[in-house]
Amino acid sequence: MPKRILCSYGVDIDAVSGWLGSYGGQDSPNDISRGLFAGTHGTRRMLKLFDKYNIKATWFIPGHTLETFPEECAMVRDAGHEIGLHGYSHENPTDMTMEQQRDVLEKTHKMLTDFCGKPPRGSVAPWWETSKEGADLLLSYGIEYDHSMSHDDCHMYWLRTGDSWTKIDYKQKAETWMKPLVYGRETNLVEIPANWYLDESEISSSSHGWHNSQGCRCVQNGDRATSNNNSDTRVAANANRRCHSSIDTKFNLHFNYFSTTICYDFRK
Repeated sequence: MPKRILCSYGVDIDAVSGWLGSYGGQDSPNDISRGLFAGTHGTRRMLKLFDKYNIKATWFIPGHTLETFPEECAMVRDAGHEIGLHGYSHENPTDMTMEQQRDVLEKTHKMLTDFCGKPPRGSVAPWWETSKEGADLLLSYGIEYDHSMSHDDCHMYWLRTGDSWTKIDYKQKAETWMKPLVYGRETNLVEIPANWYLDESEISSSSHGWHNSQGCRCVQNGDRATSNNNSDTRVAANANRRCHSSIDTKFNLHFNYFSTTICYDFRK
């Protein structure tokens, strides 16, 4: 039986919103200009790349991007890609009140539902920063999966909420912080782990980076994942570099963030 590995590509169209909420460029016309490039040329070029390799990806689109670049976002939708939640102005959830988080989720959930004709199934937290309330908020809106945490590298799992830990306070005695992490409760939210190593590791000098992609199957994050066995993920990781190479060497996307997930069925 040939090895089968599921490889899912994700795109965050941060565009202008990334500079407003995360990258410190909200006062810089030049940084905003880079975001404009991402929302227009960057998005169109990534669409062409996915079309070239016949890949259906998951695009996580902030509300600000959806309203600022409606034509490009419609191209993403009409090409058959999945669209998920990614905040409005790429806000950091850990800096927001519960009310602010709920207001952003309420607005963007309705925006994507109206835009796609169906509610979104997945979410990526801006900054890849999830608040303590994040999982329960997503579940309250019927979200099925999240792609923001890193408990694992290539196995999906049920996300916990309520983990607690003790911070170090050097003004106190050491005994006050020498305590283990306390696990919270498991939820019904599927976590498709976010793995920096798959996205940003340099290609090794001993690898040509053009391994045969046979045995890798590209899926959208919302698709049900199945795998015959727990085979080595390096095959998929190297095949993934071929698509990454086209992006890194040809296009300056100015913060359309491109991520890769390689997973096995979390139920096995």
